[in-house]
Amino acid sequence: MSRTIATAALSLSLLTACAVMDPAYVAVPITADFETPIMASVGDSADDPAIFINPDGGGFIAATDKQAGLYIYTLEGEQREFMPIGTINNVDLRSGVAWQGTDSVLLVASNDETNEIMLVLYDPKTDMFSRPEPAAISVGDFSPYGICMGRSANDGLYIGLTSKAGLYQQYLMSLSAPTITARKVREFTTGTKTEGCVFDDRTRQLYIAEETGSLYQYPAAPSGKDEPIILMQAGDYGSKADLEGVTLYPVGDDGGYLIVSSQGNNSYVTFSLPDHRFVGRFTIVDGAVDGVTTTDGIDVTAQATQQFPVGFLVVQDDEDDSSPSQRGKRQNLKVIDWRTIQAALTE
Repeated sequence: MSRTIATAALSLSLLTACAVMDPAYVAVPITADFETPIMASVGDSADDPAIFINPDGGGFIAATDKQAGLYIYTLEGEQREFMPIGTINNVDLRSGVAWQGTDSVLLVASNDETNEIMLVLYDPKTDMFSRPEPAAISVGDFSPYGICMGRSANDGLYIGLTSKAGLYQQYLMSLSAPTITARKVREFTTGTKTEGCVFDDRTRQLYIAEETGSLYQYPAAPSGKDEPIILMQAGDYGSKADLEGVTLYPVGDDGGYLIVSSQGNNSYVTFSLPDHRFVGRFTIVDGAVDGVTTTDGIDVTAQATQQFPVGFLVVQDDEDDSSPSQRGKRQNLKVIDWRTIQAALTE
């Protein structure tokens, strides 16, 4: 984000917040540790990150360029690879996936122009990425906007798909055949446009953000009963629509934090787990790198790396300070030490 605009915006938002907002909901300013290079596409491009960490602390950050494909970054934020796999919007992954005798990481990405789930495999032993054949799963006339992965009670893999129409579909994957397939096991509506979603594999819960509506909690398993629990509505706790990316920082069997991007005022609303109690809101301002505005996708890990002993958060930045103009804006990702975020929360 442009530093001049950021400073003015922050000053105005803080003055406004202090004048009318419950002090508990005022956003705490923090700074990012570093950023990735800007994506090659001009305009609205960067969208959603996903993080993989090896047991030894190595790994990568994947991120979508919704005009072109999938970027892979090192944990230091350097570009490692680019895969031109199409106009993908969101990405998620799960490790420990058995595929053709290999313990793999499976990445899935949503493409709402071709109505497909795009597939990428990573082999931690060889440190190589590959595409299965076929490399995409059609979802018919459904247009998948957001995507998230989760594990079923018997260690199967779910894929959750959100849409601009407010329709949600869930698929159970099969990796036992020569090809990767998926079978639809669930469908319901949230009412209006949704994108961000995340599964909690520990507690078998699913969280979905309705952009101008609510943050919902559902059981992760299909049961025929899809009545949501409303955790917040846009406007609650100092937030402002749209509600975008959702991610989960796990601690123990059911603890940790749930974070949602409040895109309308450049902040991030945080709840404790398992009680879903509001524990703070923060913004990312100028520091070692420029601040962040209008975030779409976010992801977090609690796994230790050499630089971040208790994990880190990755967020999309709508306009890096290298942008020549709003029309010609350039986008990237910012990376924040979890210890910085923890210090901004009320517990």
